[in-house]
Amino acid sequence: MTERAPGGALAHPRVLLLGDPTLRPDGLERALVRGGFQVLESDRLPEDPPTGSLPDLVLLTVPDAGPVLAAELDHLRTGVWGEVPAFAVLAAEQPDGVLAALRLGASEALAAPVNLAELCARVEARLRGRSSLEAQRRERRVSGLMFDIFAEVSTAIRPDEIIQTLVRRVGSALELAHCSFLLTPPGEPLGRVVAVHESAAVRDLTVDLARYPEVQEAVRTGRPVFVADVHTHPLFAEVRAKWTEQHLRVQVRSVLAIPVALQGHVAGVFLLRTRRSDAPLTPEQVAFAETITTAAARVLETEERRSTMYRRLAGVSAHDPLTGCGTLDALDRRIREEFERARRYALSFSLILLDVDQLRGLNERLGQEGGDRVLAELGRLLQRQLRAPDFVSRYGGDEFALILPETDLEGARRSVWRVREQILSAPFADLAAADRPRLSAGIVTFPHPAAVQTEDLFALVEAALLRGKAQADEHIGTADSVAA
Repeated sequence: MTERAPGGALAHPRVLLLGDPTLRPDGLERALVRGGFQVLESDRLPEDPPTGSLPDLVLLTVPDAGPVLAAELDHLRTGVWGEVPAFAVLAAEQPDGVLAALRLGASEALAAPVNLAELCARVEARLRGRSSLEAQRRERRVSGLMFDIFAEVSTAIRPDEIIQTLVRRVGSALELAHCSFLLTPPGEPLGRVVAVHESAAVRDLTVDLARYPEVQEAVRTGRPVFVADVHTHPLFAEVRAKWTEQHLRVQVRSVLAIPVALQGHVAGVFLLRTRRSDAPLTPEQVAFAETITTAAARVLETEERRSTMYRRLAGVSAHDPLTGCGTLDALDRRIREEFERARRYALSFSLILLDVDQLRGLNERLGQEGGDRVLAELGRLLQRQLRAPDFVSRYGGDEFALILPETDLEGARRSVWRVREQILSAPFADLAAADRPRLSAGIVTFPHPAAVQTEDLFALVEAALLRGKAQADEHIGTADSVAA
């Protein structure tokens, strides 16, 4: 990568001297060095050098604007060399030689007798113009990429989908070692990672914020925190001491923590990190991430306000008063959202129907109030077991429905078993250990060949539940012909 000075100007640009050295003007190399250029020399053009090893300009010394120059320029137009401007220096005092060289494809040309000061000035002007053009192209690429990311973020259905999209697209665009989003509850020592670019399966991971001083500082100040090197910056002094004490070799180099504020309060932090072996984050990358994150925060805040207004209008109808889970209306809205999201992005999700076996017997022994207490505890247990994007609602008198985004059939089976294990250890005040409620389950995973609308999913999962209740061992029924 070409080194650049502040403000975008080239710092010590590299000039490659090619052609017959005996034809070069006396003092050419010395004049270029005094002009601030790095001078390279080669008797022939490398066929395919690494992009970062390309010079900023090739200076060709040739007899005249004839066959030798034409052949050299043809060679320079091939492969990666087509990006490098070619400056022709003609040894002969050829009439119209400069015009002929330009017509052959030279970016610039001078004919003998050559004024070295003029040559250096022309080289500098050519490189300055190229630097400006590259900056404009880079800005256009970044603007186009930002538009694409913001367009995708704006069409996301739910806040968690907005966050997932943002982390995925920015992490890919900047080719980062780590890109994630942490929810940071006010005053809490722990944060919750809800999206990770390099590991999409991570959706709900609790972390100790004391290990992330950049996140703590971003939350405290409400401003982005950029640290070019965590191994020297004073913000990481205490953390580095712990690394040394624990004999940890931390591979992180640069970090950027961007707070996301919703309704005036920092709700989370967008965290970017590079590896120790990588180059530090550039000012352009920092500005890009800040701009995209700010735009996404506006979308999130709009969605939050819309959701708050909707909840106020919906009142208590969004939650079942006994269990605290969603109502049937809430389930209907959520399944439609997840159905459209899965179809749009070619994702999978699972719908689980849980039935509390022998609830009638519990009601007879404990009375209606005792049975209600069991259902209420089950509702609380189910909500505690869910990941951030999951959803649970009461489906009927003794049934619960769960929506698990981006979860296949086996993942849904494991979720059922986890719930059963939690029931065995959860405190039920009215029940002895042997009387804990038992669950039968039905599972359908989308995409499914028989599901073309959300109503089909409910029919399939109800049929699966009947199969599960009829089993003698596992009590987990699944919809037939589940698509892979």
